[in-house]
Amino acid sequence: MTNSEALFKEILIPVDGSRYSLAAVRLAGRLSRIHSSRITLIHVIDTQVEEQLCRLKKGECETIRRNMQEEAEGLVRDMKRELLELGVNAETMVLRGTPHEIILDIASKKETDLIVMGKLGRRGIKRILLGSVAERVLEFSTCPVLCVTDRNC
Repeated sequence: MTNSEALFKEILIPVDGSRYSLAAVRLAGRLSRIHSSRITLIHVIDTQVEEQLCRLKKGECETIRRNMQEEAEGLVRDMKRELLELGVNAETMVLRGTPHEIILDIASKKETDLIVMGKLGRRGIKRILLGSVAERVLEFSTCPVLCVTDRNC
């Protein structure tokens, strides 16, 4: 398949460290090999979670922010390594904000053809009350979204 025939030239993979996001990385890597797609891996540090942790641990805000940044960079690096094992390279991003808003903004800016993400993340009870990031991305995305379970790969 030539790149001009490819359905998915630009794939965005939001990751959060869950087993579902790992499955999404593996599936997107396989799709990328078929379609010769460019891949962007993104992790969004949820600023609401960051603020809550800062309120709980007064005076340790800078340490909390630094730890969250380091954890996010390590996660993205590990996910990129998964893709490299499949023979696929990726651009990586670690950003701060409201996850679904940042994901949709980056998808728009990069003219993404497909978002591949895990069906559930690591947000626990908050997910039940507010809805998951995947649900919000599905609801507002202007491009196709492939939600992956850990059984897909």
